[in-house]
Amino acid sequence: MTIETYLGFDVGTKRTGIAIANSLTQQAAGIEVVSHHKNGATNWVAFDHIIQQHNISLFVVGVPYDNNNPTQEMTFIAQSFARKLSARYGINMVLVDEYLSSNEAKKQLKYNHHHPQANRGEVDKRSAALILQTWLGHS
Repeated sequence: MTIETYLGFDVGTKRTGIAIANSLTQQAAGIEVVSHHKNGATNWVAFDHIIQQHNISLFVVGVPYDNNNPTQEMTFIAQSFARKLSARYGINMVLVDEYLSSNEAKKQLKYNHHHPQANRGEVDKRSAALILQTWLGHS
């Protein structure tokens, strides 16, 4: 039996949250937050380090689709990131609708009282885990 490993991404302009899951447990968990460069450029060195630590089978990238404004800027940013990520590492990727995942992550963190101030890095990791868990539930 081959166990596949997946990385999920909550793409942002300042930070990107990363979560991991595998085909055996089917449970996503946030593992890291990558801060991008101050000029907005993607911090590929940080991604290199994380991706080299795992034998990744698939990338799952959250893309915000909003029913009221389906062509928002973050949609294009996330899609562009996903294409570059897949090309850079030669690993297939899928896009998942992540609309409101950050809001849900904030609610979960505050409700559980783990992080009363909803630390942005923790929110990004939790959001990435929600994106990945959504994909796991539909795959």
